[in-house]
Amino acid sequence: MTFIPFSLWAGSVSASVEPSVDPSVLQSVGIGFSWNNLILPPVLASLLVAVLVWFFLRMRYRNRQQQHLRLDHETEDRIVQQQKLISELQLHNDQLKISKANLHLSISEKDRFISILIHDLRSPLRYLYKNTAYLFRNWKRDSHAELDDLITEINNSTKQIHFLTEEMMQWISTQDHTYGVRMKEYLLPELIDELEDLYKENILHHGNTLQLDIPTRMKVITDKLLLKTILRNLIDNANKNTDDGTIRIEARQAYQKVVITVSDSGVGVSPTLLRDINRYFSTSEPMPGLNTQFGHEIIRDFARLLNATVLYETVESGGLRVSLTLPY
Repeated sequence: MTFIPFSLWAGSVSASVEPSVDPSVLQSVGIGFSWNNLILPPVLASLLVAVLVWFFLRMRYRNRQQQHLRLDHETEDRIVQQQKLISELQLHNDQLKISKANLHLSISEKDRFISILIHDLRSPLRYLYKNTAYLFRNWKRDSHAELDDLITEINNSTKQIHFLTEEMMQWISTQDHTYGVRMKEYLLPELIDELEDLYKENILHHGNTLQLDIPTRMKVITDKLLLKTILRNLIDNANKNTDDGTIRIEARQAYQKVVITVSDSGVGVSPTLLRDINRYFSTSEPMPGLNTQFGHEIIRDFARLLNATVLYETVESGGLRVSLTLPY
C-alpha cells in the first residue's frame, strides 16, 4: 500500500478541478445568492407596504370624493328646495297682493253699492215721509180729490221702494256664479201688459201716455224675471225724464233676433253723455256719472245674462230711445 502525501493529494485535486470550473464564476455566484437572500424580503415588504399605503390613500381619496359628491348633491338639493320655497313664497306673495287688490275692490264695490242704494232710496223715502206727514196733519180737512192725489203719491213711493228692494235681492243672487238663467218661451205682449198694469198709475201721475206697438203673437225665449226687470227700469227711466209726453214700446223681429225699444219724448241727453252711456253698456268699465243709479247696473248685468245688447239713441223730435236686442 502506497501512501500519498496530503499536500500532493490536495494539489492533484485542485489540478483536476481547475480546468472544468472558473473560480471567479463560483465566487460571483456565491456572492449573488447571498445578496438576494438579504435584499429581497425588505424589498417585498416595502412594496407590500407601499401597495397598502397606496390602497389606503386611494380608498381615503375615494371616500373623500364620495363625501364631496354627497355634499354637492345635498347642497344642490338644498338650493333646489330653497328655490322652490322662494317660488312658493313669491306665489303666496302674489296671491296676497291679488287678494289685497280684490279686497280693496270689494270694499270699493260695497261702498259704491251702498251709495247707489242710499241715492235710489232717498227720493221715494223723502216723498213718502213728506206725504205721510202732510196726510197726518191734514187728512180731516182735505177734500177727497186732494187725498186721492196724496194717497197715489204715497202708493207710488212705496211701490218704488218695493221694486228697488226686490231688484236688489235679485241682482245680488245673480252675482253668484252658480246662478242659473231660466230660459223659456213667452208671449211678449202678455209680458208687456203686466208692466203696463204695474206702471199705469205712475205714468198717468206724470201726465204721460203709454203707446204699444207689439205683434200680437210675438214670442221671446228669455228669463221672464230678468227681462221684466230690464224693461221695468227702462220704462221707469223714461217716465222720470218725461212730463206730459209719450212713452212708446215697440218690438220687431229681425235676423233671428227680437228688438224691443222703449222711447220717450222727454229731455233727452247730451251727445257726450250718450257716448258714455253706450260705452258703459258695451264694456265693464265703471262710469261715475251713471254709478249713482242702481238701475243702470241692473240693466247692464241682466242684459249680459240674457246675451242681449243695449243701445241708447237720441230721437230727432227730442227724448231718448233705448233698444234691447235679444237672441231668438
